[in-house]
Amino acid sequence: MEAMKKSEWSGYLYILIGATLWGISSVVAKSLFNIGLPPAELILVRLTLATLILLIVLLFYDRRRIVISPRDLPYFFILGCVAITGMQYFYYYTISQIHVGPAILLQYLQPVWVSFYAFLFQKEPISRTKISALFLAVAGCYLVVGGYQIDLLRLNKVGIMSGLTASFFFTFYALYGERGLKKYDPWTLILYGFGLSAIFYMILVPPTKIIHDSHPLKVWIAFLYIAIFSTLIPFGFYFKGMERIRATRASITSTWEPMVAGVAAYFVLGEVLYPLQVLGGIGVIAAVVLLQIAREKASPSTPLEIRQPPHPSPLPRVERDG
Repeated sequence: MEAMKKSEWSGYLYILIGATLWGISSVVAKSLFNIGLPPAELILVRLTLATLILLIVLLFYDRRRIVISPRDLPYFFILGCVAITGMQYFYYYTISQIHVGPAILLQYLQPVWVSFYAFLFQKEPISRTKISALFLAVAGCYLVVGGYQIDLLRLNKVGIMSGLTASFFFTFYALYGERGLKKYDPWTLILYGFGLSAIFYMILVPPTKIIHDSHPLKVWIAFLYIAIFSTLIPFGFYFKGMERIRATRASITSTWEPMVAGVAAYFVLGEVLYPLQVLGGIGVIAAVVLLQIAREKASPSTPLEIRQPPHPSPLPRVERDG
């Protein structure tokens, strides 16, 4: 029981670190958009660089995490070309249509969809404490992004629909990724998911275009930063956290990102941080604390419990059909 409690704590820590990196890196991404970089180019560069860096690390550190079963190729194809590609595309398309605040707000409806799915189809118990945490997280996110200043009736309807679509793809990414974590290590999912998504994006944005644009050194430094600290590490940590605390708790905890983004914009970009936004941040913190207090009497096993054998070995155990 004590080991399980440590596993849960480390799961929350992984999610919080990943969400913090996402929040801080939003300032870097915004600066690139401000100089006219198309979102599709940034997505292609971040996915390609992240895949190459992870591949090199695994080749030197643990090549066994590169090995997958050929029967699972359809799963990885859907994870990369559908879940990751759709999530990235619709999120950045939404930002191009409406302001960042409402785009983030629509994206972070994801914990609601994940919670509903887990309750209806995965028989995951939903306690009053978890419902309270979900409410605090979504309401806190609403305040942090300045939702009280947003007139949804005046926003671009295409942007609103795109934002809702992004939240559904984010939900699919979390739930479908959780399924893969029952068999594979998080870094294996990230390697193939990002790699296949990058190949798909190369159809939309030819890599030669990025080379011919002759970006200055400082832009490539920003690319490298985003590939590592906005893509590879936070997405990897999100999966490592989710395999310990499941998708519902992970999605609620990840609402920490908008709060960090607001604080980063305040210190780096000089944006105003209003009292209601601070109150929203407190709400998100309260939600994370409530999740750690809540304990269900009977909860489905985490992906790590399913994948990890009684005597841990360096290789994830591969399930056999039949």
